[in-house]
Amino acid sequence: MDKKCEDCGVNPAIVHLTHIMQNQSQTFHLCEECAAKRGITLGENGDGQTEVTLEELEEEVLCPKCSLKLSMFRSVGRLGCAECYNAFEAAITKIMLQVHGSTKHKGKKYGVFKAMENRGVQNLKQLKSDLDIAVKNEQFEEAAQLRDAIYHLKQEVK
Repeated sequence: MDKKCEDCGVNPAIVHLTHIMQNQSQTFHLCEECAAKRGITLGENGDGQTEVTLEELEEEVLCPKCSLKLSMFRSVGRLGCAECYNAFEAAITKIMLQVHGSTKHKGKKYGVFKAMENRGVQNLKQLKSDLDIAVKNEQFEEAAQLRDAIYHLKQEVK
């Protein structure tokens, strides 16, 4: 027995859509009409096979510097210039969330970056030691500069 459309309950379901978001999946079984209402269109790809495409609901964004269109970035996967990051910020953030589940790096740090971080920790220890000495000797201007340097180094290491 064929499944019926979950929206109208009348027509047979020919579109089976699995939507995955935040590690949870939902499956929708829809007829062609109800799928179209949700923005899913069916068409032939030239080989006689049916192709399903999601209609873009967002407006076309254009980079002001290199004139790259958001749709072109989506199809090619490359940005045209540094300004594209600002022009397509919302779309890039959305893609990062979909692909990686986050917009911040949470993995390991390799090679040069790990060495730089370790060097920063060593410098931090030295600066803290220098700060203690400056405070004990009542060299408050130097202590304030060391305090600021420690703060900035901590921000870099993060």
